[in-house]
Amino acid sequence: MTKRNYVRIISYSVFTLFIIMASIIISNENTKAYKAELEISYQQSLSELNECLDKVNTDITKSLYSNSYGEIYDLSRDLYAQCSTAKNAMSRLPISQLEMNNAYKFLSQCSDYAQYIGKSVEQGNEITEEQHNNLKALLGYAEKFSNQAKELMATVNAGAKITDNQVKGQGEINVSALSNNFSQGAKTFDDFPTLLYDGPFSDQILNRNSILVSNSEVYTKEECRKAAANALDTNINAVNYETDDKSRIPCYTFTCSRYTCLVTKQGGYIKELIYSGVINEDNISTDNALNLAQNYLEKIGYKDMQACYYAVQNNVCTVNCAYVKDGVRYYGDLIKVGISMADGEVVSVDATTYLTNHKKRNKSEISISEQEAKNHVSKYLEIENTRICTIPKESGNEVQCYEFTCKSTDTGENALVYINTQNAREEDIMIMLNTDNGVMTK
Repeated sequence: MTKRNYVRIISYSVFTLFIIMASIIISNENTKAYKAELEISYQQSLSELNECLDKVNTDITKSLYSNSYGEIYDLSRDLYAQCSTAKNAMSRLPISQLEMNNAYKFLSQCSDYAQYIGKSVEQGNEITEEQHNNLKALLGYAEKFSNQAKELMATVNAGAKITDNQVKGQGEINVSALSNNFSQGAKTFDDFPTLLYDGPFSDQILNRNSILVSNSEVYTKEECRKAAANALDTNINAVNYETDDKSRIPCYTFTCSRYTCLVTKQGGYIKELIYSGVINEDNISTDNALNLAQNYLEKIGYKDMQACYYAVQNNVCTVNCAYVKDGVRYYGDLIKVGISMADGEVVSVDATTYLTNHKKRNKSEISISEQEAKNHVSKYLEIENTRICTIPKESGNEVQCYEFTCKSTDTGENALVYINTQNAREEDIMIMLNTDNGVMTK
């Protein structure tokens, strides 16, 4: 073999080896990229499943508490949709690894039962004792699967990778058949009419124009600065103009140390107040925080406000306060106030909902007696308290209701049931969440 041929063979070999190594490196990089994309897809699907299972839990609970055909029909429709979305999310997950095979069985059973119940109430039938017990059984499974999904999400959030087989369930949850051979061929909800959904009261109607603000006189920048100084309990010289806020409710924005305060150009109302510091202590009681929130709103011009619910997070007690007049609580007129649990100082105010919705009102006539309204509350709920209130609807209207605070004989949970004072219709149900961190609703 000549020297030239020898060099040529060596060159070809080195080149071939280089090509092979390059291919391996590229293949490895492509594998890593694919694995990273797959992990993101898995985590997004698990997050979606977790959210859907939580909503399934809520819908079944509300179905247990409801005594209204319309409300149960609406809930069964939403329940069917949530189950379908959850099953779609599961189809994108390695459910055997996560030990959630039976969750698919549960969701299928639950969606079928939602169809069955929806069809039954559509025909004017009442929920039977057996159907009620089936809902209780489904709720038990819903709680277990929801908790399982939350645990898996917590593992992922702690840094574990699904693609590395680091996220596993704690064992399969057995799902038994329901006690009634209900129709498996029930009509789907595709042709059901779209029903209005009323979400949490505090987040409603934020896209309408404010009657209160638009009917108020125009304030100068200096007058608004004075209002900000009063809200911050400081000398006006310490308050600095920052910029104009050109949102739906135009404001002047002022700053003072770590505080930012937005004051409406018409009316001089405090729209928002934000503190940017960190609170590291917890020294005052929640009862004290509730009183401080109400008193503060009185001081800055928001009168007749009453603390409703609260939540404590990061040493801040956020209090939902609603307007009350002539014994009627107006849930559409909400202001959120944040109180520092360290020293009782106000660290946040959000009056956007109040400013958007508040107006002069007269108490509506009541056509239905309290006792008659109580007769429309589910027999599975024990009524503990009653008040008159108005709740906002997505349509922009308000409905006056009896608000019954109840306790479930099935779950022991508390719920709020809203019965229309004009026609005894069940307008809504809210589940009360009593936790160590506060009392809220969903």
